[in-house]
Amino acid sequence: MTGAHRTTPHLFEKWESIVRKIRGKNRIVIFLDFDGTLVRIAPMPDSVSLHSETRDVIRRLGQNRKVELVIISGRRRADLQKFIGIREIKYMGLYGWENKNNKKLPYAERVVLAQTLVDLLAELPAYPGAWIEPKLNSFSVHLKGLKEEAQHGVRQAVKKRVDLLPKTLQAMNNLRDVEVAPVSIGNKGIAVRNILSQTAMRGALPIYFGDDLSDEPAFAATGKGVPVLVGKRRATQARFFLRGPAEVTAALAKMEETIR
Repeated sequence: MTGAHRTTPHLFEKWESIVRKIRGKNRIVIFLDFDGTLVRIAPMPDSVSLHSETRDVIRRLGQNRKVELVIISGRRRADLQKFIGIREIKYMGLYGWENKNNKKLPYAERVVLAQTLVDLLAELPAYPGAWIEPKLNSFSVHLKGLKEEAQHGVRQAVKKRVDLLPKTLQAMNNLRDVEVAPVSIGNKGIAVRNILSQTAMRGALPIYFGDDLSDEPAFAATGKGVPVLVGKRRATQARFFLRGPAEVTAALAKMEETIR
């Protein structure tokens, strides 16, 4: 990660250099996280709402032949399609692993994942407010609203369980939850590199917007592209930052105008 987070400049302060990058490429790949990036964090996953202005600019970018627009999130792919509802873009759920061509996880991995979920459910009553969201091929242990000490306790409980199966499961720490998933699912950085390695994407400019700790591998994977941290400044591998979803929408609109 970079050094002092206060040195990460606001994206709009460096906008002229971003415009030069965009105009210097024939192909642009825009990666967008969902929660905390396109929509504000909500008390429950199903209570989020995508602003119509955001949806409109995403649709316009998705229709531009110069742009490949990819939604990449810890959510299930079907959830992303439901909340966004635009056909012209790519949806990648579960940190980039879940796409339209996915096969199921091996049975043995699903059994281990399910048993770990059951084990953790037995421990969570010691931490009121923590709860588990099953996602079929992974699960999230939600910590939003817990005090710091309780969050630390839950994270340690998850780590203890996952450390027993280091070749099978991984625990991905996020700002408001811990994701437990098979190692074979990988992470967002792997997903970004896989897309950029495709023949049609060679030489494309990658632009990545994300707010969470699980976005850090993806920031690194953009190389000399435009990785943008959304939310509060912190130590990060992103090179720029924006304050929240409203500024992401504004940045996307400025990019769409530049590309058009």
